[in-house]
Amino acid sequence: MLAGPTATIATMADAVATTMDAFDAAADLDLDRSDEDLLFFAARRALLVPHKTQLVAARRAIEDHDLDIGRRLQVRVVFGDQVLDRGVVDGNARTKISLKGKPGLEASHVFGKNVATLTREKLAIEPQKVLEAVGRMDDLPEYAERAAIAADLTKRANRQQSALDERSDGDAARAKLVSNGVRLVLEAANALATTKGALDERFPRQRDYVAAFFLDVTSAAPPKAAAPDAAPAEPPAPTG
Repeated sequence: MLAGPTATIATMADAVATTMDAFDAAADLDLDRSDEDLLFFAARRALLVPHKTQLVAARRAIEDHDLDIGRRLQVRVVFGDQVLDRGVVDGNARTKISLKGKPGLEASHVFGKNVATLTREKLAIEPQKVLEAVGRMDDLPEYAERAAIAADLTKRANRQQSALDERSDGDAARAKLVSNGVRLVLEAANALATTKGALDERFPRQRDYVAAFFLDVTSAAPPKAAAPDAAPAEPPAPTG
């Protein structure tokens, strides 16, 4: 089966390259071909060259993004989350100590009864939740470190939000690369289908010969059902 529009970029690039190489091989090795056939092979191969070039470039662009800016932005978010969590835990502890024995609201008014509820928020919303907690600090009784803790948490939350925004921009850039790849795969699939049609027309009723020009991407067939009198298959071992 030909590589179709749902193939991955890697598979389609392989499929196009295979057909190009097959045209080269047929021109060099098939002694039964006429000069007109050789010209046909060269012309059809030339039509596939830009597809291979563009597919390879698109695949590399996605890989380069993932291994460079994509990975860097993701690591920054993960690292920033740890920094933010550390500040929240520290701010909660310092606030508890500072308010011990004082009348009025306690640290739980800001950080919750269990600070882990705040530090385990979803990455995308934790900075905003921390900033909301900072806003509640004004409700607490006065204590020496309140302004410093609020400033520290605000700085950590804003930096993490910036890291999240940068990652979102990176994701949008990657989506464009992927979209371009999808378009190129579709165009290449159409080109392969057209190529097969041209080969079928030039070499009618030579199905095996024509098939040799293409990468077969047919999925492996499922195993045949056991015969009625066959011993049942041994059940798989539990995976735990």
